[in-house]
Amino acid sequence: MLSKFDNCIFDLDGTIVNSSPEVLKCFKEAFIKAGCEVVESRFTSDVIGPPLKEIIENLAFNINDENKIAEIISNFRQIYDYDTNDISTVFDGMYELLTELKKSGKKLFIATFKPTIPTMRLLEHLKLDMFDDIYTIDKFGQPISKAEMIEDIVSKYKLSKYKTVMIGDASGDVIAASEAGITGIGVLWGYGTDKSYLIKNSDYVVSNAGELLCQKLNCPTT
Repeated sequence: MLSKFDNCIFDLDGTIVNSSPEVLKCFKEAFIKAGCEVVESRFTSDVIGPPLKEIIENLAFNINDENKIAEIISNFRQIYDYDTNDISTVFDGMYELLTELKKSGKKLFIATFKPTIPTMRLLEHLKLDMFDDIYTIDKFGQPISKAEMIEDIVSKYKLSKYKTVMIGDASGDVIAASEAGITGIGVLWGYGTDKSYLIKNSDYVVSNAGELLCQKLNCPTT
Protein backbone atom coordinates (compact mmCIF):
# COMPACT_ATOMS: atom_id res chain seq x y z
CA MET A 1 0.00 0.00 0.00
CA LEU A 2 1.48 3.32 -1.03
CA SER A 3 0.16 4.96 2.14
CA LYS A 4 3.19 3.48 3.94
CA PHE A 5 5.52 5.49 1.67
CA ASP A 6 6.02 9.26 1.62
CA ASN A 7 7.90 9.37 -1.68
CA CYS A 8 7.01 7.61 -4.93
CA ILE A 9 9.35 7.41 -7.92
CA PHE A 10 7.66 6.28 -11.13
CA ASP A 11 9.00 4.98 -14.39
CA LEU A 12 7.22 6.73 -17.28
CA ASP A 13 6.92 4.59 -20.43
CA GLY A 14 5.06 1.37 -19.76
CA THR A 15 4.11 2.39 -16.23
CA ILE A 16 2.27 5.72 -16.42
CA VAL A 17 2.07 6.20 -20.16
CA ASN A 18 1.45 3.84 -23.05
CA SER A 19 3.67 5.53 -25.62
CA SER A 20 4.36 2.34 -27.57
CA PRO A 21 2.16 3.13 -30.62
CA GLU A 22 3.66 6.61 -30.92
CA VAL A 23 7.28 5.49 -30.43
CA LEU A 24 6.96 2.65 -32.94
CA LYS A 25 5.30 4.94 -35.48
CA CYS A 26 8.18 7.42 -35.19
CA PHE A 27 10.80 4.68 -35.36
CA LYS A 28 9.29 3.39 -38.59
CA GLU A 29 9.52 6.89 -40.07
CA ALA A 30 13.12 7.19 -38.84
CA PHE A 31 14.10 3.85 -40.41
CA ILE A 32 12.48 4.74 -43.72
CA LYS A 33 14.13 8.16 -43.75
CA ALA A 34 17.51 6.45 -43.21
CA GLY A 35 16.85 4.01 -46.05
CA CYS A 36 16.60 1.00 -43.73
CA GLU A 37 14.19 -1.89 -43.97
CA VAL A 38 11.22 -1.96 -41.60
CA VAL A 39 10.56 -5.52 -40.42
CA GLU A 40 7.00 -5.26 -39.13
CA SER A 41 7.25 -8.35 -36.93
CA ARG A 42 9.99 -6.68 -34.88
CA PHE A 43 8.10 -3.44 -34.26
CA THR A 44 6.26 -4.50 -31.11
CA SER A 45 5.91 -2.94 -27.66
CA ASP A 46 8.38 -5.49 -26.25
CA VAL A 47 11.30 -3.42 -27.54
CA ILE A 48 10.24 -0.17 -25.84
CA GLY A 49 11.94 1.00 -22.65
CA PRO A 50 15.75 0.80 -23.01
CA PRO A 51 17.96 3.60 -24.41
CA LEU A 52 17.51 4.35 -28.13
CA LYS A 53 20.57 2.47 -29.38
CA GLU A 54 19.43 -0.71 -27.68
CA ILE A 55 15.93 -0.32 -29.11
CA ILE A 56 17.37 0.06 -32.62
CA GLU A 57 19.51 -3.05 -32.16
CA ASN A 58 16.37 -4.96 -31.17
CA LEU A 59 14.42 -3.60 -34.12
CA ALA A 60 17.14 -4.41 -36.66
CA PHE A 61 19.82 -6.73 -35.31
CA ASN A 62 21.66 -6.69 -38.66
CA ILE A 63 22.52 -2.96 -38.56
CA ASN A 64 26.11 -2.85 -37.36
CA ASP A 65 27.13 0.49 -38.88
CA GLU A 66 27.49 2.99 -36.02
CA ASN A 67 26.97 5.89 -38.43
CA LYS A 68 23.71 4.36 -39.64
CA ILE A 69 22.55 3.81 -36.06
CA ALA A 70 23.42 7.43 -35.26
CA GLU A 71 21.43 8.55 -38.32
CA ILE A 72 18.37 6.60 -37.20
CA ILE A 73 18.65 8.06 -33.69
CA SER A 74 18.92 11.56 -35.13
CA ASN A 75 15.92 10.96 -37.40
CA PHE A 76 13.89 9.56 -34.53
CA ARG A 77 14.60 12.49 -32.24
CA GLN A 78 13.70 15.01 -34.93
CA ILE A 79 10.41 13.22 -35.55
CA TYR A 80 9.46 12.20 -32.00
CA ASP A 81 10.69 15.12 -29.91
CA TYR A 82 8.43 17.64 -31.61
CA ASP A 83 5.52 15.49 -32.79
CA THR A 84 2.35 17.55 -32.53
CA ASN A 85 0.09 14.56 -33.10
CA ASP A 86 1.22 12.26 -30.27
CA ILE A 87 -1.07 9.24 -29.89
CA SER A 88 0.26 8.18 -26.47
CA THR A 89 -2.25 7.56 -23.67
CA VAL A 90 -2.24 7.24 -19.89
CA PHE A 91 -2.75 3.69 -18.60
CA ASP A 92 -6.10 3.01 -16.97
CA GLY A 93 -6.29 4.38 -13.44
CA MET A 94 -2.89 6.04 -13.41
CA TYR A 95 -4.05 9.65 -13.70
CA GLU A 96 -6.49 9.11 -10.84
CA LEU A 97 -3.82 7.34 -8.77
CA LEU A 98 -1.27 10.13 -9.23
CA THR A 99 -3.87 12.78 -8.46
CA GLU A 100 -4.88 10.97 -5.26
CA LEU A 101 -1.27 10.52 -4.16
CA LYS A 102 -0.54 14.19 -4.73
CA LYS A 103 -3.63 15.24 -2.79
CA SER A 104 -2.51 13.06 0.13
CA GLY A 105 0.80 14.92 0.34
CA LYS A 106 3.14 12.39 -1.29
CA LYS A 107 6.26 13.57 -3.09
CA LEU A 108 6.11 12.27 -6.66
CA PHE A 109 9.02 11.82 -9.06
CA ILE A 110 9.70 10.38 -12.49
CA ALA A 111 12.83 8.41 -13.41
CA THR A 112 12.88 7.65 -17.13
CA PHE A 113 15.30 6.71 -19.90
CA LYS A 114 13.40 9.09 -22.17
CA PRO A 115 15.29 12.35 -22.93
CA THR A 116 14.12 15.66 -21.48
CA ILE A 117 12.51 17.24 -24.57
CA PRO A 118 10.01 14.46 -25.39
CA THR A 119 9.41 13.77 -21.70
CA MET A 120 8.32 17.33 -20.98
CA ARG A 121 6.32 17.50 -24.21
CA LEU A 122 4.49 14.30 -23.32
CA LEU A 123 3.76 15.30 -19.72
CA GLU A 124 2.35 18.62 -20.89
CA HIS A 125 0.31 16.95 -23.63
CA LEU A 126 -1.23 14.49 -21.16
CA LYS A 127 -1.63 17.10 -18.39
CA LEU A 128 0.57 15.17 -15.94
CA ASP A 129 1.75 18.14 -13.93
CA MET A 130 1.81 16.65 -10.42
CA PHE A 131 5.50 15.71 -10.14
CA ASP A 132 8.01 17.33 -7.76
CA ASP A 133 10.92 16.55 -10.09
CA ILE A 134 11.54 14.68 -13.32
CA TYR A 135 14.73 12.74 -13.97
CA THR A 136 15.52 11.93 -17.59
CA ILE A 137 18.46 10.06 -19.04
CA ASP A 138 20.08 13.33 -20.14
CA LYS A 139 19.16 15.47 -17.13
CA PHE A 140 22.83 16.04 -16.31
CA GLY A 141 24.11 16.20 -19.87
CA GLN A 142 25.27 12.59 -20.04
CA PRO A 143 23.48 9.26 -19.66
CA ILE A 144 22.68 8.18 -16.11
CA SER A 145 21.31 4.90 -14.81
CA LYS A 146 18.02 4.42 -13.00
CA ALA A 147 19.89 3.65 -9.79
CA GLU A 148 21.81 6.93 -10.14
CA MET A 149 18.54 8.78 -10.69
CA ILE A 150 17.06 7.28 -7.54
CA GLU A 151 20.16 7.99 -5.48
CA ASP A 152 20.25 11.62 -6.62
CA ILE A 153 16.53 12.10 -5.88
CA VAL A 154 16.99 10.66 -2.38
CA SER A 155 20.05 12.82 -1.74
CA LYS A 156 18.70 16.06 -3.24
CA TYR A 157 15.38 15.93 -1.41
CA LYS A 158 16.78 14.33 1.78
CA LEU A 159 14.34 11.45 1.57
CA SER A 160 14.15 8.49 3.91
CA LYS A 161 14.97 5.37 1.88
CA TYR A 162 12.61 3.41 4.11
CA LYS A 163 9.79 5.73 3.04
CA THR A 164 10.68 5.78 -0.68
CA VAL A 165 9.50 3.41 -3.41
CA MET A 166 10.25 2.90 -7.11
CA ILE A 167 7.37 1.72 -9.31
CA GLY A 168 7.98 0.36 -12.81
CA ASP A 169 7.05 -2.20 -15.44
CA ALA A 170 10.59 -3.41 -16.22
CA SER A 171 12.94 -5.57 -14.19
CA GLY A 172 15.54 -2.80 -14.54
CA ASP A 173 13.29 -0.49 -12.52
CA VAL A 174 13.04 -2.75 -9.49
CA ILE A 175 16.68 -3.84 -9.74
CA ALA A 176 17.67 -0.17 -9.70
CA ALA A 177 15.49 0.29 -6.62
CA SER A 178 17.30 -2.55 -4.89
CA GLU A 179 20.70 -1.15 -5.86
CA ALA A 180 19.70 2.23 -4.42
CA GLY A 181 18.40 0.69 -1.21
CA ILE A 182 14.67 1.39 -1.61
CA THR A 183 11.54 -0.72 -2.15
CA GLY A 184 10.69 -1.78 -5.70
CA ILE A 185 7.14 -2.42 -6.92
CA GLY A 186 6.66 -4.16 -10.25
CA VAL A 187 3.54 -3.46 -12.32
CA LEU A 188 2.26 -6.24 -14.53
CA TRP A 189 0.92 -4.02 -17.30
CA GLY A 190 3.18 -2.10 -19.67
CA TYR A 191 5.70 -3.54 -22.09
CA GLY A 192 6.89 -7.09 -22.54
CA THR A 193 4.94 -10.33 -22.19
CA ASP A 194 7.31 -12.27 -19.93
CA LYS A 195 7.11 -10.67 -16.49
CA SER A 196 8.81 -13.51 -14.61
CA TYR A 197 12.10 -11.65 -14.13
CA LEU A 198 10.25 -8.51 -13.01
CA ILE A 199 8.25 -10.53 -10.49
CA LYS A 200 11.35 -12.31 -9.22
CA ASN A 201 13.17 -9.04 -8.51
CA SER A 202 10.24 -7.03 -7.11
CA ASP A 203 9.47 -6.53 -3.43
CA TYR A 204 5.79 -6.34 -4.40
CA VAL A 205 3.80 -6.73 -7.61
CA VAL A 206 0.47 -5.24 -8.73
CA SER A 207 -1.72 -6.02 -11.72
CA ASN A 208 -3.61 -2.71 -11.91
CA ALA A 209 -3.32 0.85 -10.66
CA GLY A 210 -6.03 0.39 -8.05
CA GLU A 211 -3.98 -2.23 -6.24
CA LEU A 212 -1.40 0.42 -5.41
CA LEU A 213 -3.97 1.94 -3.05
CA CYS A 214 -5.07 -1.34 -1.49
CA GLN A 215 -4.53 -2.10 2.18
CA LYS A 216 -1.96 -4.78 1.43
CA LEU A 217 0.42 -5.19 -1.50
CA ASN A 218 1.09 -8.60 -3.00
CA CYS A 219 4.44 -10.25 -2.50
CA PRO A 220 5.96 -11.90 -5.60
CA THR A 221 4.76 -15.45 -6.13
CA THR A 222 7.71 -16.67 -8.20
